[in-house]
Amino acid sequence: MTIRVNDLYAEEALKLLSTLPEEAITIDPKPWYADEVKRRIEEYKSGKMETIPWNEGWEDIEEFLNGLDERVS
Repeated sequence: MTIRVNDLYAEEALKLLSTLPEEAITIDPKPWYADEVKRRIEEYKSGKMETIPWNEGWEDIEEFLNGLDERVS
């Protein structure tokens, strides 16, 4: 059986599923998702993925947001 749930009702669907015994439900991940995660992990480990430290770039973001504030006022 396949059930597709609109994202707007996902929370309610999960509540309904939680009322069933654990062994009553099997969730199969979408193959494309697993493949994408694997690809990104390999890209990161190989050093090909461009990354920046989490604490860098905040000044640029703040400057951009301040510019938005100035346009609104």
